[in-house]
Amino acid sequence: MRWVMRAKNFTIAASIALWWVLVNLPWLVVGAEEFTGGQLVPVLNLLPAIALTALFISLYGKFRRSLLLAVAVILALGGYLTITTDLTQSSVVIAELERLSGVMNAQSHQAGVEVSDSWARIAAFASAIVASVITLFGFRAKSTAEVRQQAATESIDNRSLWDEQN
Repeated sequence: MRWVMRAKNFTIAASIALWWVLVNLPWLVVGAEEFTGGQLVPVLNLLPAIALTALFISLYGKFRRSLLLAVAVILALGGYLTITTDLTQSSVVIAELERLSGVMNAQSHQAGVEVSDSWARIAAFASAIVASVITLFGFRAKSTAEVRQQAATESIDNRSLWDEQN
């Protein structure tokens, strides 16, 4: 049973790491310049680090449920920010549009500047949501019946070991 929990924690950590990698891939192309998700929404570089730290602290067993809940909330918040943020209104994009068009108003950049999205934004959203769902499924604890059965099995095994030694 311990191996399953370790595998689940490893899966959560791997999906958070994947999300962090996807946040640092190009999400938006303005002209010839590529901008990563971390440049467009700077808080997205902090959320995976906070989630991983809370996950690793929860492995110690103290406040496990509340820390896993915090990880799930952080991941859901990151997914929400990833999908709902209008990247074209980011200050980095506006500055690039003003530089390329030569006009100080970002709304009137009709100088042939093309703005296109990338697949990494959708992949980052999917990764954050998958990590959040996995974390919520890791939130469940053992039932009391399983704990009693495991204790009974251990006590029976210990008795047979004691009998064999005598």
